[in-house]
Amino acid sequence: MTAKNLQILIFSDTHGYLEDIPYLRHTDDYDYFIYLGDGYDEVEKWSERNKLGERFIAVTGNCDYAPKVSRQRIVEIGQIKIFLTHGDLYSVKSGYELIFEKAKKEGVNIALFGHTHYADHHLIEGIHLFNPGSILPRGRDFASVGYLEIAEKQIRTFEHLKF
Repeated sequence: MTAKNLQILIFSDTHGYLEDIPYLRHTDDYDYFIYLGDGYDEVEKWSERNKLGERFIAVTGNCDYAPKVSRQRIVEIGQIKIFLTHGDLYSVKSGYELIFEKAKKEGVNIALFGHTHYADHHLIEGIHLFNPGSILPRGRDFASVGYLEIAEKQIRTFEHLKF
């Protein structure tokens, strides 16, 4: 029996513009939704309306007030270990050294972060550093989210979906 491909939508920094993200209109298209903060209250309500339950995985950002929700966490999906954070705790606007060191220390395959509003993806020493971008892009002429597909314990697709 072949394992199901897991499809994951990654987004961040909605800042009140959640409804402008076209990829969120069809929640049955994805197995998981990962949110990286800054707009948490509206995204949590959206998750509840769509009955996502455990399919919704989130951390909060520097503009959020949700004390019961962690600022960072590690999850495992399809045997891929993923570190989630908003990014401000690791000064990602100044570089990726701190978040890379944290990812390396935790032994993760992927470090997901937002905060910069800048869609970016680097593979360093086998660790993916990935920012899905934002509805409010900085330094790019597009808004974006991230798409991750995992199959048979491997990353099959990892890309930005522009809009």
